[in-house]
Amino acid sequence: MESFIRQLEPRTAILLMIATLLLVVTVPGSYVIWPEIKQYRSSLATRDVLQQVTTSGESLDTQINTLKKEVESLGHELHGDLANLPDNQMEAFIIGRLQGICWRNNIELQSVRPGKGNIVKVFEEIVFKVTITGEYYDLYAWLRELGEELGFVVIKHFSIKPLDTNEAEPRLIADLTIVSYREASDA
Repeated sequence: MESFIRQLEPRTAILLMIATLLLVVTVPGSYVIWPEIKQYRSSLATRDVLQQVTTSGESLDTQINTLKKEVESLGHELHGDLANLPDNQMEAFIIGRLQGICWRNNIELQSVRPGKGNIVKVFEEIVFKVTITGEYYDLYAWLRELGEELGFVVIKHFSIKPLDTNEAEPRLIADLTIVSYREASDA
């Protein structure tokens, strides 16, 4: 080992000592000191949350109930009311909701034809072929309210055409294929 060190140029020996020193410093810093710093920061954040809870006077039960309501609201926004309905009630539910959306937006619901879709990974497609008529802006409002009312729905097919081509602003007829997804185990 001594002969190896004597054969090295001074500049190479200095670089080798600096590299060894950096290795000795960074390994304990990376595997011992840095994880402890992260855990300390996490503990400080937890302490701050607990202090806020105790100083605000808000009970933990109140916060848990608030978070549960928020989770339910997000679940309803994602799935609507479809997630918990059996197949025999789903068609009536969808038709009733579509009719309500139509009434609120001055749209005529011409037809609704329910059907079975495919299984996509772990989700079952619930397909409804819908035909509606109305003014352009009313159709636009109807489409916006559709997502709010029924949860996460996808329009797979959409075609729109005027009922009477001779009028300047004719009523429009729209044919849609609306697909909603729910877990196949819920079906």
